[in-house]
Amino acid sequence: MQVAFTICSNNYLAQAKVLYLSLKEHQPDEPFFIFLCDEKRPEIDYSSLADEVIPVAAIEPGIQELALRYNIVELNTCVKPRVIEYLFGEKKMEKVLYLDPDICVYSPLTDLYTALDTADILLTPHIYTPIPIDGKKPAEHTFLNYGIYNLGFIGVSNREEAQRFVSWWKEHTYKEGYIAAEQGIFVDQLPVNHAPLFFKNVHILQNRGANMAPWNLHERTLSRQAGKYMVNEKEALMFYHFSSFAVDKNELPLHHYDRFKLAARPDLHALHAAYNDALKTAGHAFYQPFESSYSVMRKAYLKQLKKAQRPVRKILKKFFPG
Repeated sequence: MQVAFTICSNNYLAQAKVLYLSLKEHQPDEPFFIFLCDEKRPEIDYSSLADEVIPVAAIEPGIQELALRYNIVELNTCVKPRVIEYLFGEKKMEKVLYLDPDICVYSPLTDLYTALDTADILLTPHIYTPIPIDGKKPAEHTFLNYGIYNLGFIGVSNREEAQRFVSWWKEHTYKEGYIAAEQGIFVDQLPVNHAPLFFKNVHILQNRGANMAPWNLHERTLSRQAGKYMVNEKEALMFYHFSSFAVDKNELPLHHYDRFKLAARPDLHALHAAYNDALKTAGHAFYQPFESSYSVMRKAYLKQLKKAQRPVRKILKKFFPG
């Protein structure tokens, strides 16, 4: 059996629903799971969002301890290897694809599952080609700080080598899953730089149609052929990663990637407009305001911790005023 899944909190369920619907359009028999890094809320109809919506707490008894340590972005990424363990073990899945919730699928993912017949691990690099040194973002060194491979996508096959990889990866995410690029740590992503060295049968996809995103626009353009999106007029657009997409802003995420403005990329206009509409139809305005229960819990914990430390700081200030 094979499955695709994502992980998100309640505020990202519109993105996850768009991903679900886009996947079903191209592979209607493909199961899709959402692992909810949050508590379920009675006002949300989870049955319309995926084939299964499984709270992470149901498969990770230590979720509250992790939630006190990590912010919500770190938490969502740190549990990714654990979810794969669950899909391998309890669900007996043979092939597993992870997709970030802000991805939209535009053609079947058949080639990815086929690649897992022989590969144990599938990765997509952020970029395939050099970037000019011109002071714009992203630059080549961006990916040395945040990861050569984008972990908004990964494919794994339920074999011994992938199981070893997932166990190794989980140790990193559970112990050092922080956003701390200055320390050589960046959530689940940066450790995977080592994966092709540490593990066998790691396949780096050579397909520009997989994981097109704001960070690789210097090397990829879109066109329409026979009603389908094509990348560089050669490969079908498999999935686009709408990272940091802002609804109704009609612009690329320039605070992260300022190499192109949307106005300068007419090839992206229809794609962006359609995704914007899809998010609104999927209930973005309804889901977006929800704050994860784990964020609320962590804020309360940090507030109490700060309050408990005040007497100590007051004493230290008395004796060491500088």
